[in-house]
Amino acid sequence: MDLTKVLVVDDEVPIRENLRMFSWAQHNFALVGEARHGQEALALCRSREPDIILTDIVMPVMDGLSLTRHIKEWRPEVQVILLTCHSDFSYAREALVLGACDYLLKGTYRDHELLASLNKAKGLMSKKESDVPEKRYEIRSAVSYVNEHLKESFGIPEVAKHVGLSTSYFGALFRNETGEAFQDYVKRIRLEKAGYLLRHSPMKVYEVAAETGFPNYRYFTDVFRRQYGKCPRQYRGSDD
Repeated sequence: MDLTKVLVVDDEVPIRENLRMFSWAQHNFALVGEARHGQEALALCRSREPDIILTDIVMPVMDGLSLTRHIKEWRPEVQVILLTCHSDFSYAREALVLGACDYLLKGTYRDHELLASLNKAKGLMSKKESDVPEKRYEIRSAVSYVNEHLKESFGIPEVAKHVGLSTSYFGALFRNETGEAFQDYVKRIRLEKAGYLLRHSPMKVYEVAAETGFPNYRYFTDVFRRQYGKCPRQYRGSDD
């Protein structure tokens, strides 16, 4: 029986070392390579041709979201499993929309959970590409557009035109596929990125607002407070 090939992508050495100890061959899998970030992973993908990619989300050079997007554009049949921390869960949800098949919480998952995720990915691999609804590509394309234009002003009409659908059909399709209205999704992604930048970057609050598509500082502060129950400065825990 041919072994299902798995590539591990994580910038943390202990995580990669721990995964090497998993009984890959015993469960009909083969660990075919390791990468420290998405850019290295893409280079390895062309030579190792993995069936499954097990990747961290937050990494230098190229993160797991960008890697997932590139992989799904290159070979949609390749399955992606995310390694995530509790604080990265919003990014995990975004990656699932992009086409990742499952996620595992770092430091808490057990071998049987890893095996379950791998088997889930293996099962999805067996489905023919023609079985994947075309609309999934359109939703992935819309999510990519949002990620690439987050700091810009746009609405449903621009994104619907980008994916080649009418505004009304795209709005209904997005809600049906994701369970969330497109406008709500964009606002949530903007606020989640704003929260991440406030906690993990030295950017000023007004710079964070502009970077995440809120050119009006007062509006950003009001929306942020409604979402998180505190103003941006309180959320960050400083008075910058």
